[in-house]
Amino acid sequence: MLCLCPATLLIPLSAFLFMDSRGKKLSVFDVIGPIMVGPSSSHTAGAQRIGFALHKKLRGRLKAIEVTLYNSFADTGEGHGTKTAIIAGILGLEAHDESLKKSLEIARAFGVKVSFRKMHDDSKHPNSAFISAETDCGNFCGFGESLGGGMVDFRELELEVASRERNP
Repeated sequence: MLCLCPATLLIPLSAFLFMDSRGKKLSVFDVIGPIMVGPSSSHTAGAQRIGFALHKKLRGRLKAIEVTLYNSFADTGEGHGTKTAIIAGILGLEAHDESLKKSLEIARAFGVKVSFRKMHDDSKHPNSAFISAETDCGNFCGFGESLGGGMVDFRELELEVASRERNP
């Protein structure tokens, strides 16, 4: 019989941590990947997390969303659910929520205008998106990159910077 008492499980927490290329600590769960509605941790879960990062910044009732998909997001995002995932994130839905697949319909049912653009720009990460959201409290925007395994890099942008980000 195998006994797993706490004394035998003295594995240092650092054994479960890794570093990404930017020096950020990652847990074993970051490396394994997220629990999500598929098919892609980069194009679906990563896209949802980019949208969710902007969702956390929003104030007021959402009126319009404009998303510019870059490079691989633009090329394969349709089949991988990138569009619906980004909108789901902006609406506050989680990556594992089955409603993610219907996020465009949900947004439109609430009267939110949704539009997408596709662009290719070698200076941008292959899986990246610029998002602009209009609410009754103002405009909010950000730029996100899906780094793989559902991990993202997101930065909120001021409107002046945003126009340069979208149109370099």
